[in-house]
Amino acid sequence: MLEYKGYKLVETDCDIEKQIMDLIQNNNGSIFHEPKLNKIVSRKFNTDLYYLVDNQESIKYASVVHATKNGLGLKRYHFKPLGDIPYAGFIGDNIYDFKNFKVGFYEGISYVGFPYGIDCKANVRFGETSMVDLLLDEDYIFNNILHSKRRNMIRKAILNKIVIEKFYSIEGLEKLWPILEVLHKKLGYDDLDFDYYEAILSAYFNEHKAFVLIAKKDGEILSGIIVLGNMNYMHYYKGASKEGVINEGQGELLQWEAIREAKNLGSRFYDLCNLNKTRLPGIYKFKTGISDQIYKYPIYSYSSVMYKVINRLTQIK
Repeated sequence: MLEYKGYKLVETDCDIEKQIMDLIQNNNGSIFHEPKLNKIVSRKFNTDLYYLVDNQESIKYASVVHATKNGLGLKRYHFKPLGDIPYAGFIGDNIYDFKNFKVGFYEGISYVGFPYGIDCKANVRFGETSMVDLLLDEDYIFNNILHSKRRNMIRKAILNKIVIEKFYSIEGLEKLWPILEVLHKKLGYDDLDFDYYEAILSAYFNEHKAFVLIAKKDGEILSGIIVLGNMNYMHYYKGASKEGVINEGQGELLQWEAIREAKNLGSRFYDLCNLNKTRLPGIYKFKTGISDQIYKYPIYSYSSVMYKVINRLTQIK
């Protein structure tokens, strides 16, 4: 069983969910921490959903945990939603000591924390993302945060009559899905189907915590993005472009309109959601051209000795 200091793993109920939502609101949490989203993910990936909390009666510190168990009896605790959601971990920018984690004989941990940019008391790796501070004036963001090349591409898109359509309904996903599905097949994301994204977006459209932007020219859909978030962070969650189309700045214009919409909704940050300079240098350059304000997030993994042994023997076979 997972142990961390005196914390407890608890299943969700109405009281726990209310406390978690209050914690998210008051401690700079993300939609990726929310019980509603994690329930959808749990159903999709057949996980046991918990929150690791300090005090069940009055929660001050908490992390979402998805527990999985394979056919060999190996159990793993994932401190983020499974699938293509990039991070979660503990809510709030507190310092956590991962050396205090303990697991059972046949268990392991996979932790990907939120990009609060804090140090950790453990030997962990760090991932990166970039964000736009939405408290800044819109003109300042355009003229000082966006790289000059990205500004020029936005102007090019407008000059070339690229039109951005905004959707707070499943119609937006229906328009984007043919392009996104092609990308998913290339990446091997066959299990991330239309129904999964429909479930997520339908849960948040009416709350204005999710929207879809579609870039079109002369009636043809060129590309689109899905943005998901809350008052603390709006995340650039998904994006895809039609194969073979000319780059006329539609990608930059989509990001600019997403920033403007997130700001209009009153969110604090716009998160470009994950950077990988080594594996995806082109995307890294594009995203850091939107904002070069880098935030780090911790990545920690631990497995018991028996977990490693059994896992290795399985791979040898």
